[in-house]
Order: sequence, then structure tokens, then C-alpha cells
Amino acid sequence: MKKLLGVIGILALAAAMLPAQGHADLRGSFAPITIASGFSQGCETASHRPDDGTGTMLFPVDGGRLEPEWITFTARSLVVGHENVRSIYLHLNAQQSGYFAVIKTDPLVGSFGHDDISYFDPAWSYDGRFLAYIKSVGNTASGLFVQEYFVSDDFEAVYGPGMGADSPVGAEWLVTNAGDPRHPAWHPSSYVLAYDTSVGTSRDIYTQTIDVGPGHIDGPPVRVTFDNAKAEQDPAWSPNGTDIAYTTNKFGPLQIEIVNTSLPPADPNYTHLAEPNFAFVTHNNPSYDPTGAQLLYDAPGGENVNNVVSIWRLDLATKAKCEMQLDNRADADPSWSPFVQHTRAPESLPYSYFVMTSQGGNFGVNIWRANLINSCLTPLPMAVTITPNVINWKSENKGNNDGVPFVTKMKYPAETKALGYVCRSANTGGEGTRLRSTIFNSPTLLNLSCPTNADLHPQGLTGVPNTECFDTADTLSVSPLTLERTITCWFDRRTILDQITALGLVDKQVPMEMTAYSNLTGRKFQGFAYIKVNKVSGASSNVAMISNSPNPFNPVTQIKFAVSKAGTYSLRIYNVQGALVKSLASQRYDIGTHEATWDGRTNTGG
Repeated sequence: MKKLLGVIGILALAAAMLPAQGHADLRGSFAPITIASGFSQGCETASHRPDDGTGTMLFPVDGGRLEPEWITFTARSLVVGHENVRSIYLHLNAQQSGYFAVIKTDPLVGSFGHDDISYFDPAWSYDGRFLAYIKSVGNTASGLFVQEYFVSDDFEAVYGPGMGADSPVGAEWLVTNAGDPRHPAWHPSSYVLAYDTSVGTSRDIYTQTIDVGPGHIDGPPVRVTFDNAKAEQDPAWSPNGTDIAYTTNKFGPLQIEIVNTSLPPADPNYTHLAEPNFAFVTHNNPSYDPTGAQLLYDAPGGENVNNVVSIWRLDLATKAKCEMQLDNRADADPSWSPFVQHTRAPESLPYSYFVMTSQGGNFGVNIWRANLINSCLTPLPMAVTITPNVINWKSENKGNNDGVPFVTKMKYPAETKALGYVCRSANTGGEGTRLRSTIFNSPTLLNLSCPTNADLHPQGLTGVPNTECFDTADTLSVSPLTLERTITCWFDRRTILDQITALGLVDKQVPMEMTAYSNLTGRKFQGFAYIKVNKVSGASSNVAMISNSPNPFNPVTQIKFAVSKAGTYSLRIYNVQGALVKSLASQRYDIGTHEATWDGRTNTGG
């Protein structure tokens, strides 16, 4: 563990507490799938196993929405010295289920005189029957294989040999081992595989028809990208069945390009960039949404090469994009579900789930299910008040109000309630509001989560678990008499005042953004509480260090700071002897709060 020390306002967040197991996503937009399964070497490269059209392999998640019951991923061997050997697992697509079975593994890993067998890059056919994967033996080149599996809603342990979702049907067969193939991806409606291979002078995308009949006489490979000097790899089929997105290094860092396989290669529209005005950072692992209108990929947070990777969504028509917001740890390798869902009626906005590799919650490398509602939809309005809303700076700094919190009240206006959302922690009368101070925080004020210290409550009262909030019902003296649902929260007074003062926002009406999220889908609500800090004299700094979290940290920490004047600032880490350890950033920042990520490494990589 590394611990980052700070001079000004370094805070430590409370340890995360796991929610109860269930089908609903108790973290709003995010559900940790494998954290209860005990894969200490991590879980990576997740993919959905689609249903065969009968509904056999569908499963209710998030309050009843049907999604693929099974996901597949790879994990590394626990045998010391053989950690690069991978196995493929089939796992229930449920939050913290711990229900899984291995479907491709080498039971003799590390045995004397035995060549280790590794399985990776799993991908399911459109009907969930056939698994394509890469298999390597010892130091030999990899081969692309296909194996059929039985369609079932449970494992062999329940139904018996040959009758479970983990039961192979027949034997695996080799499709190709030419040029070290990687990253198979199935056509959305037929038995055709795309993959990348270095048969020629560089890696290129190929397609191949797969014969699932008894003879397995697969079709010949067909080359679809033709740059002999640069690499094209990691293909993803569009739902239209003709476009394939992939990454290429022909522009420097990996960027996402799209090939239209229905056109001849000589056509000028045969290939095009997914995002013509791309940022000069690496874009990886493209995945289409079920409509083909959007792409998911991973790229550095804020498109800053110094940050850890995040999941991004790109609208292919408008080129609008947004970054997923979880908890500023690495998220990568997204795989979109084949289903379109909708938010609560009557709002009914479309969205889709995806699975990803994530270090969210500091639980290690695991598979999470997520959606982008909280990140990519315009927030719904909420009304916010704060008490007190006028503060005397001199009186506060004499310690007159030490331990007295700020009290905020949230209410939803008619237009928010009309869309099916209620300002209460429970999902009674609509989709309720998330009240938790762990991982995906809700609510927040000035990006600060509600403390979990019960001493903030008057008379030591306790509210909703894991946060300093209460559900209340205020009686309004209007005609007719109504009950207005309200959420009351307590925030640490000194933390907020120090931030406002450090930013030089004294003697001004300061709008403080407050955000919250709905319980089931993570719908974002936003409002502003206004406060004024009266100060007769004294200047303040243009910059304030707010916090770093987690602290201690391993492997990364997120450093928050604020600037009261737009300009170029440098963020540097020093050790306790005053020697420079790492220059994290030197760039222009606008007024407000910002974040940067540090992985504990020095300028020289140590």
C-alpha cells in the first residue's frame, strides 16, 4: 500500500461496504458481477452468451429486465510461475452471485514435462451455441478454435453430465492457426467469424465462414483490410452485418476505423474513421451497441494520456461522446449486451447494458455490468436548499460552529416526478434515489460525498445506512393538502467552507452543485444550493488541494483540486524531503474542481 500525504485538505474516504446480493443493481448504473467468486488473479475479456431465441438463457436483472443469463471471461492460473496461462469461465450474470463453472482449462498446468495449454479471447455466436476462442500450447503459435455447448439455464451439477450450460457438444475443431490469429468476433446473424492475423507483412482483419455441421469444412479466409505496413486488429461486427470496427495504428496511437465489407476495397468509402477528429491517445476494444448507432471503447480518462483508462461511448452519426463515471479506477474492454432496454415509463429512454473489466471499488480486477445512463443523459432537475445559507467567515474561523453540519434538503419538481422517479430511498411509488457513500456516491455536494459519521446528525440520530441522509415527508400548507417527499442530508461544514474560501469565492453567492442518482438505472438528478460566505478581509489562493482517494492506495489514487481562476497549472508530487517525485500534469484548467490519477510511479518509472 502507498499512502499519499498532503499539506492542505487531504481526506480519507470510508471503506466500501458491499450491498446485499440480488438481481437488482444496488449500485445504480453498476453491478459488480465476479467479486464474490474469488478469482485472485483477476477476471478479464468478458463477453455475453446470447440466448438461442427460446428464452432459455435469459435472466432478470435490475428489477426484472431480461438480459443474457451467462457471461464468459478469462482468468489466470494460480500456479506460481505459470500465471500467464489462462482459462475460460462461464458465470451467472448476477451481482455478486459467485455462481460459475470452468469450460476451458488445462488441469495439468505446471506439471513436469507438460506444455501448458492456455485459452483466451472467448466469443459466442449470435445464438449462444458456439464458443470461438484462442488456444495456445506451450510456446507454439496460437490457433482459433470453435466448440459447441449445450443450451441450458443451469450447470451440469444440477442437470447432470451433458445437460448443463457448461456441457460441450462434440469436440472442438481448429478453424485456423495461420499467422497467430487473435480476437475472434461472430457475425450478428450467421456463422461467420472475423479475426485478426499476421499472415502477411502486418496484422489484418479476415473473415471466415464456419461450418457447424458434422464435417466442419470451414470456408476460406477472406482478407478485409489491406494496409501492409500497419496493424489492423480487434474486430467487432456491427448489427447491420456489413460494417466491422477495429483498431489501427496507421495514425500513431491506436484509433478506431470501420470497414464496410459490402463495398469493393477500391471504393473510397470502403474504410473510414469512427471519429475523424480524434484525440491523440490510444483507443481500444471497440464494441457496437445493439442498434449499431454507437460504439463503446476504452481510452484514457479525459483523453489525457496520464490518466487510467475509462469506458467511452461514441455516437457514430453526431460524433458526440461521453465518458463513463464510476470511481476513477481503470475500466476497460467493454462488451455491449444484444438487448435494448428503456428507463422507467413514461420517460422510456433507450439504453443498453454492457460488461467490462474494472478495478472499481478497489476490489481488484473483476467483471462488472454497467450502463451509461448516469454519464450520457442530461440530468433531471431537483430542488435543493441548504441551511445555513449565509456564513460569517470570521466567526467560523474562531471555531464557533465546529461540529455543526450543513443541512441540505432535496425535492423533485413535478417534471421529474412525472417521469416516474421519487425522492425517497425506497422504490415505492416509482424508482427511488440512491443513498450511499460507497463507490458510486449519491448524493454529492461540490463532488463531496455525504459522510457516514453519525455524529453529524442532531442528537446522534441515524438515517439511511451508509450515508448521512434521512427520508422525510414534509406537509405543505397548500390547498389541497399534499405530502412532498424530501431527502435531508448532513454535510461536513469545515470541508465545504475550506473549499469555498480556498477558491476565493467569499462575499459571493456561490452555486454548489448537488447530484444524486436513481436506484435501479442510475438516472442522474442535479440541482444547486446557494451559499454566501461573508469575509471582510484576507486574500485566498487561486488553487486548493481538496482530497485524494483512496488513501492509502494500491494501485492508483485520484487527486482532486480546485482552481478559482482559469489558467495553466502544474500538479507535482514531492516526497517528505522536498524532492520532486512525479510531474502529473501541466495544462490549462478552467474554474472549478478537477481530478488527476497517480499510480505511485516516479518520473523515471520507478
